[in-house]
Amino acid sequence: MPENLAHLHVVDPDPQLQRCNEKIARLAGMKPWGDVYGALALAARLAAEAIEAAQELQQLPGTNRKTLQPTLDFWYRVRDCNHRAALAVAGGNQTLAAALVAFRFLRNIAEEVPDDH
Repeated sequence: MPENLAHLHVVDPDPQLQRCNEKIARLAGMKPWGDVYGALALAARLAAEAIEAAQELQQLPGTNRKTLQPTLDFWYRVRDCNHRAALAVAGGNQTLAAALVAFRFLRNIAEEVPDDH
């Protein structure tokens, strides 16, 4: 093996992060927590549709593309943030801090939902 090749260092996943993400993933499969994931995923999908609409408008003759750019930027942020949030509440967190916030968020939601839900 040539000496100038970079060595790949595999980092073991944090066991606490893995356990927390597993707990979150289990919650995501039940009500009301699954509804949170669904709402965030839907918001991301709707933002993607708004992006498509804005891009179609940009293609119309006589349309100034720069005029729609702030709107597109907004909808890109909405889509991306909701995708990340949906991933977080499904147990796809990359840091223990993010996982703990997502778990606490989901736990707090359960406390606010009436028992008959």
